[in-house]
Amino acid sequence: MKSILKLKTIDDIERELSIIITCEKKQKADISLSQVYDFLAESIELSIQRIGSTNKRNTINKILGKYKFAKLLSKGSYTKANQIPGFPPKDLGDAESALLRLKTSLTAFKLHSGPFAEHSVFGELDKKQWERIHGILAAFLFGYIQLYGDEKLRFAKDREQKKEKAFAEKKHHHHQHPQKKKDDQETKPSGHNSRKWKNKKKPHHKGNKNQGGGPR
Repeated sequence: MKSILKLKTIDDIERELSIIITCEKKQKADISLSQVYDFLAESIELSIQRIGSTNKRNTINKILGKYKFAKLLSKGSYTKANQIPGFPPKDLGDAESALLRLKTSLTAFKLHSGPFAEHSVFGELDKKQWERIHGILAAFLFGYIQLYGDEKLRFAKDREQKKEKAFAEKKHHHHQHPQKKKDDQETKPSGHNSRKWKNKKKPHHKGNKNQGGGPR
């Protein structure tokens, strides 16, 4: 399911999850909350627990894996042509347990420093790369959850205000530096120019009584 939601870090996933928990919601299509939570939790768990189980990948597969990974990052989302294998899993029907599992896996990933498992398609990934994968997957899966009501509007408004504030601060910071350079340039000329003028003065040699004026 296509989603305009962009999640790049585990913190982004946790923030979006907190919104989902707080808001009124209903499922889209025939996918339940427990299926969404369980599948995302399993993906995160496998990235830090399935260590040592490497796939035998030849050179062509490695190149293809890197290409597919780069393509997914540039696209930033899963599409119908690139659906996720194995989703949806069996519905266990316990959304609360699935939510607890997801929260636990997110915390475990943040605390895990390595090593990380090899991705079945993309090959070897480091923590930052796995984090991007989980963010794109979470955005895809959360697209199956329909939020509505006043809470959704409030969170959307807060998020927009934070973006505007961050942009304004960045813009303000950018304008400060050119002014600072200008101020620095204005404070330097007097001393700088006086030194240059002194350097231009002709030296007077003690042995030359006429100081370069020639014979009299």
